[in-house]
Amino acid sequence: VLTEDEILKLKTTGESLTKEKGTVTDQGNESSTRISEVSWINPEADTLWLYEKIAGLVITANESMWQFDLSGYHDSFQYTTYNGGGGHYDWHTDASPKADLPRKLSIVLQLSSPEDYDGGELMIRQSSTEETVYKEKGLIAGFPSYVQHKVNPVTRGTRKTIVIWSAGPAFR
Repeated sequence: VLTEDEILKLKTTGESLTKEKGTVTDQGNESSTRISEVSWINPEADTLWLYEKIAGLVITANESMWQFDLSGYHDSFQYTTYNGGGGHYDWHTDASPKADLPRKLSIVLQLSSPEDYDGGELMIRQSSTEETVYKEKGLIAGFPSYVQHKVNPVTRGTRKTIVIWSAGPAFR
């Protein structure tokens, strides 16, 4: 969904931001469930183009697949880095039932080429079926935030993504 120039621009922006250890909300900073680094791309003059582009894609996908009642983004966009040597995120959901506007759609935008790393597959589990999301630079994958998913350990190189959550009123 992005051009090479747009991907480079996002990687440059993401790398310029202060990184912090990725956490798991209910497990604090010491969890082995997740090993990653994150930073936050806020909606500012130089990143508004991305927010607008993603909004159009989310609207189109939501209308054709889920028809969720959406009202915007849950957080700023998360620039996530999984490094070789074991960067990963075990099975989890992104749902946030206690929030005023819960996460309804999770979107993962792949910034790395498949040749840049080994492992690091995004897996999605529905019922007893597990699917591997195709690795392709610029690919965007979307799924309901209540669906279990994980990132397998990265064994070589670095996997970089942008994670986005679209939110709306509580499910009825």
